[in-house]
Amino acid sequence: MRTALKWAGLVVAALIIVVVVAGFVASRVGAANIAAAHAVEVEPVDIPTDSASVARGAHLAGIYGCQDCHGADLSGQVMSEEGPFRLTAPNLTPAGVGGQYDAETWDRAIRHGVGADGTALFVMPSGAYHGMSDAEAAALIAYLQTVDPVANDLPPMEYRFMGRVLAAGPLGLEKGVRTEPTTASSPEPGATVEYGAYVGEMMCAYCHGEGLVGAEADQPGAPYVPDLAPAGQWTPEQFHTALTTGVTPRGHEMDPQVMPWTSTARMTYEEREGLRLYLATLADMRAARS
Repeated sequence: MRTALKWAGLVVAALIIVVVVAGFVASRVGAANIAAAHAVEVEPVDIPTDSASVARGAHLAGIYGCQDCHGADLSGQVMSEEGPFRLTAPNLTPAGVGGQYDAETWDRAIRHGVGADGTALFVMPSGAYHGMSDAEAAALIAYLQTVDPVANDLPPMEYRFMGRVLAAGPLGLEKGVRTEPTTASSPEPGATVEYGAYVGEMMCAYCHGEGLVGAEADQPGAPYVPDLAPAGQWTPEQFHTALTTGVTPRGHEMDPQVMPWTSTARMTYEEREGLRLYLATLADMRAARS
């Protein structure tokens, strides 16, 4: 009996040592990933200066969630102090990083997930924005270059031990840095299947997976991200109510931290309708492929 207990203790001790060593190694690898520089070449961005383009950029900042993370005035905020990271969304105004970014630097950050120093912006959802067209990216940058400076002293992003361990895997890089060429064009915004497909496959697919068939959530313990085909079968009233109030036809209140309905609420009716029309085609598209 004592021999068995002795061996069991040795096994447990060995496992603890393995876990500690593996955690230490992963932490070092994660720290190296965080500090690594990424060379991303971007084409020169022709930034418009007309008021209509700037207004379109302001609208895009709303519907693509810039304000949800960086605050209503884009001066940044600490999104979380708990867990493996201190999540800090930086000040995008000229009083913050906006004062240091030119057009190409903005483009690298937004559509490629790379900061001014070349390091990965792990929390920036560039995996979604990578599909943004040149025209929309230019309009968004035009708006960002015109916002008023807002002083806001923020602590830096902090990667704690488990944050560095997570950074050793594909957590940030898989949906962060994008080195591939970006999308050149996009349909006119409106209540069309084509526009809905553009938004759906750019933004919605970031969480709901390719083809919007559903996907495992990135965050441990978060619920499975559902297939969007059923949402395409909702009535127009049900669909628009869900995307503007966060309440589904079954009365479920969606968490805006999980489903960003506060962003879809800023879309025009025609933009949301285009998305609904596209989602309504998903079931038939899948049946045709099977």
